[in-house]
Amino acid sequence: MENGLKVLFLQDHQETGGAARAAMRFAGGLRKLGVEVAVAAGDRGEGMGLYHVTGKPGRGWGRVRELFSSAGSIKKSRENRANESWRAAIRDFQPDLIWIHNIQGAFKWGWNLEMVTHALSSAPVLWTLHDMWALGDGPSYFIESELKHRWSSSPLQRMRQVMQNGRCIVLTPSVWLRDLVRLVDAGRCEAWPNPLNLETFNPIRRKKIRQELGLGDEEVLLMAAAENLADPRKGIDLLAETWKQIREIPGVRLGLIGRNCPPALKKDPQVIDFGSVASEQRVAELMATADLFVHPAKVESYGLVLEEAQACGTPVVAFADGGIHGTLETGRTGWLLEERSAPKLTSFLVDILTKRQELRSRRDRCRDFMIQKHASIAFENCWKKVATWLEGAKSKTHG
Repeated sequence: MENGLKVLFLQDHQETGGAARAAMRFAGGLRKLGVEVAVAAGDRGEGMGLYHVTGKPGRGWGRVRELFSSAGSIKKSRENRANESWRAAIRDFQPDLIWIHNIQGAFKWGWNLEMVTHALSSAPVLWTLHDMWALGDGPSYFIESELKHRWSSSPLQRMRQVMQNGRCIVLTPSVWLRDLVRLVDAGRCEAWPNPLNLETFNPIRRKKIRQELGLGDEEVLLMAAAENLADPRKGIDLLAETWKQIREIPGVRLGLIGRNCPPALKKDPQVIDFGSVASEQRVAELMATADLFVHPAKVESYGLVLEEAQACGTPVVAFADGGIHGTLETGRTGWLLEERSAPKLTSFLVDILTKRQELRSRRDRCRDFMIQKHASIAFENCWKKVATWLEGAKSKTHG
């Protein structure tokens, strides 16, 4: 164990969603370096090193009592219980560092910003922003030009005073999001791209899985994925419009990974609805079968799924908004569309589907690019920078 260091993660979900998956990869990376890691989450908590932090009462009288309480009373009671269970987790684990990831998804269970305040009073804190929520007044994403007027009511602005003690670093997965944080002068902020497991995400089983799926050598499989395909931010509605226009092109299939597949696509015999896939190994296998990964999200803070696809040897196409620019080599491992619309996506796909061999010729480039990129941002090197800061933060505290 690295100097007996103990790190406690705080995240709304343990596994569900891209932020949770990224957090678990950070935790796994620390464990490989010998750091003791525990995770506090709102939806899970059973097992060694896991804490269930929630203000939602268990089934029984607690739930019944809420039926006869006002909304304000329920909210306050849940917040009090969540705060106490969070304090109990900190007392039990006694962390040297607290690493906060997405928390807004657990507000329905009583999570609140006082939990961040208590973290800051208990240990140095890393706070990774996986989207724009902490910079605004509600939405996870918004138009960048709205930042200045949304910032005044943002969680980071409200936490600004207690964060000005040198015991907190804000982290972002992309340079784009880092620059937004710096623009409003929210304190020290650094970019640390989300980790990628190149051993899991690889193209090795492509041929075998395509055979299992009954895909012919000449068939082109387009793939899209999201934890919730019905989430408007993920743009599957734009993909559905596009699919109407291209589904008659011979030899083209569409695969979808995620829950809530749109009914029109689910019924289409040319669409393969894989549903929710919990296993990262299986996700990687499915991504490797595709000839092009289509990511129609309306905005992304990073675009980890684009890197996962490329690591599996699959080129990508996405809209050029947000922080995804650093996730691909434009024109070599993928394409960025400047206009966010179904007609633009349709035009691109109609054109690229006439160049099927070109798609497959990019597979090695995609894999090589991911290997080179993640070698240059080695987890160990990024952690060394944090560890150096942590020593300084401890010195300030003890002084």
